[in-house]
Amino acid sequence: MSGQWKWLATAVMVTAVGDTWVWAGPPPEPVGPWQQVINSPETDIVIATRAIQGTNIREFTAETTVKSSLAGLVALIEDTDNLPNWMHRIGRVDIVHRQDDHDLTAYTVIKAPWPLHDRDTYLHTHLFQDSKTGTVTISSVSEPGGPGLQPGCIRMPEMDTDWIFQPLSGRRVKVTFRGFGLPGGVVPDWAVNLVVTDLPYGSLRNLKWQIQRQKYQNSHFDAIKEVNP
Repeated sequence: MSGQWKWLATAVMVTAVGDTWVWAGPPPEPVGPWQQVINSPETDIVIATRAIQGTNIREFTAETTVKSSLAGLVALIEDTDNLPNWMHRIGRVDIVHRQDDHDLTAYTVIKAPWPLHDRDTYLHTHLFQDSKTGTVTISSVSEPGGPGLQPGCIRMPEMDTDWIFQPLSGRRVKVTFRGFGLPGGVVPDWAVNLVVTDLPYGSLRNLKWQIQRQKYQNSHFDAIKEVNP
């Protein structure tokens, strides 16, 4: 396989009318440099954001380092029953269709800060390991359509995330969590800015605890090659 992700095409675009987001064409593009917003020596978590064309919503990237096997991290992400227990603001993940061991579609509910409505989306998730570097990327992108909304939810027009696991020496792994989402409906700036920072920070902080569990460290996948076992 090549070292590049085969992304699903989503013919979408967002335009801003006040704080109401309307879907209409291709996804917006980044227009600015990454700006560091959190650098926590206590938790070893660094977060940066950047502007996205045509929106007041910023893309985030968050990084930390953990001691783990690659398979352990993959097992943690693929354990959808446990995701709401540690991935910040994730309320529910239901697998709708599994194409193979590392290619699936899931219905996901994102918990919005009070008093806003929760959001939901259908995400197609695909895993790939670079044969040269050993880096594992788990990419999720929203799919249009899907069954009806859950009560109290607003459908997100777009959401895409990457989990990137880069093997280092000494059984250490650099973990990068990148994401961008258009929430749909009317969202005040304070809520947007809150989620863009607290979602990745809370998720990485909780990941550091979860990844120590033996159920994950004892995991093995034939498709995942450990670079520094």
